[in-house]
Amino acid sequence: MIFLLPVQASQSIENSFAVEPFNTRYLQETERTVLHPNQALKDVRSKGARSQSDILNFGLGAPPVWVHFEVSNYSETKQLRYIQLENTWLDHVHLYIFKDGQMLQKEIAGDAILFEKNRTSRFFSFPYNFQPGDTSVLIRIETPEPQLLPLFVLTEQDMLDRKIKSGYEYGIIYGFLTALLIYNVLLYFSLRSRRYLFYSLYLASFIILNMAYTGHALKWIWPNWPEFQNQIIPPMMMLFAYLGILFCREFLSLPERFPRINTSFNLLSAFMLCSVIWYVLSGNYLAMLVTAFISVIPFALLMISAGVVACYEGVKEAKYFLGAAIFAMISAIVTAFTVSGIVEYQPFGFHAVEYGILIEAVLFALALAYQFRISQAEKIEAQRLADRDQLTGLYNRRGFQKVIEPIYSNATRNNRNICVMLMDIDRFKDINDNFGHSFGDLVLLDLSGLLMRELRAGDIIARWGGEEFILVLPETQHDEAITLAERLIGVVSNQVVQQQQTEVQYTVSIGISEMKDPIDSISTLIDNADHYLYKAKAAGRNRVAYQVDQNCELDS
Repeated sequence: MIFLLPVQASQSIENSFAVEPFNTRYLQETERTVLHPNQALKDVRSKGARSQSDILNFGLGAPPVWVHFEVSNYSETKQLRYIQLENTWLDHVHLYIFKDGQMLQKEIAGDAILFEKNRTSRFFSFPYNFQPGDTSVLIRIETPEPQLLPLFVLTEQDMLDRKIKSGYEYGIIYGFLTALLIYNVLLYFSLRSRRYLFYSLYLASFIILNMAYTGHALKWIWPNWPEFQNQIIPPMMMLFAYLGILFCREFLSLPERFPRINTSFNLLSAFMLCSVIWYVLSGNYLAMLVTAFISVIPFALLMISAGVVACYEGVKEAKYFLGAAIFAMISAIVTAFTVSGIVEYQPFGFHAVEYGILIEAVLFALALAYQFRISQAEKIEAQRLADRDQLTGLYNRRGFQKVIEPIYSNATRNNRNICVMLMDIDRFKDINDNFGHSFGDLVLLDLSGLLMRELRAGDIIARWGGEEFILVLPETQHDEAITLAERLIGVVSNQVVQQQQTEVQYTVSIGISEMKDPIDSISTLIDNADHYLYKAKAAGRNRVAYQVDQNCELDS
């Protein structure tokens, strides 16, 4: 497929030099036999079609095309200009310069030739000193690939300016994508999450594909492998799409959440894999090109569909994924359609995939970050719930052990006092047996709410098990703990728990221990409190038990 832009002269060319774009003509060979340049010049002048639009479309695998235009030098001296074809994947390019019917110069180039033998930049650029008067330029292009032919006649300064501008643009694109790639690789090795691995591979495949597509790879990475350059783009398009599928599958958890969409992705992956295998075995490059371009459409639609369905199903991070997929896939389709001739050539359309991938990279990075925040929040919430009693919301034993150790260690180091209370609801089994376990849960909730209201912010409350609660009072003297316990006894005994027509009052028993010799651990402190709780219940319940010197004093 050949796309021809009418020859464009440099904007800075003076009135003494002109290119006649409206006299640009083209002629497509009817046979695979290459015409002689002199005959081709006569034929294209007499039988060639005049360019009527900015683009000429000859289709994939078209025969070679001859392009002819006139250059006029109105000055009396020679003028150096560069005839530049700003495309990188032309297999064979033959350029002929004629003046007064005589061939003055011949150039042979193409990406089927070693890079160093036919060009110094990623484009095909031919310098020529145009003599005064009219000069004919004849170019023959042969390639099986879809083609664009942006053709410019430039001064040396204009060519340098375009090169610098292009360098800045691609420096930003590749620099940004490479930094993002390195960042995600580090995240993968840190978090061991496959979504970061697949996204890293997805970014890497695009960088390599784009560098092959723009000619940067041929210039900097594999200049001595023209055959590889000729074959790499279609397989890389397939690989890019396949890695996008893997990333989508992992990011949205398609096998678990959306098995039907996952099946569609599997079928597309199988189709692409079979196409690559068939291409390797048959060597049918043209068929591989067609397959690669066609595969872009279902890949784009499936990615967007997966994002839409995930958003509809309430997957929070899917909104970023959908936005990224829309930008990336639409831009990829625009570029594919521009390159394949379905839509008219525009510079933006030709480079749309590069702009789209930058937006996609930002949105996918936001999606991964948002997903990570959600994952961390869920993890923290799961840890919090694991440390909490499901009924009352108080610490359970597991959570209690986490918070008590630093409190006890601080008190030990700084010689601070701690008191521990163990509290038990009196005759709780009778409440469950007489009124049911749901009513017993109401009693537990009533007591836990009362304790949270009555205790200080720095005190620790936990459900120790069943109807038993533990209270840790940092920076509290023994007599202060006794006063608090007696107040709690009184407040609890006045509580009334009601459900429909049932009203029940309940009481509690409390055992108190304080941190002093020979106590050497928090476990010993709790065991002592449990000992006094047993004493309180044995003495008749609804009372506090604690140690005074060597005796056990009971207070009702």
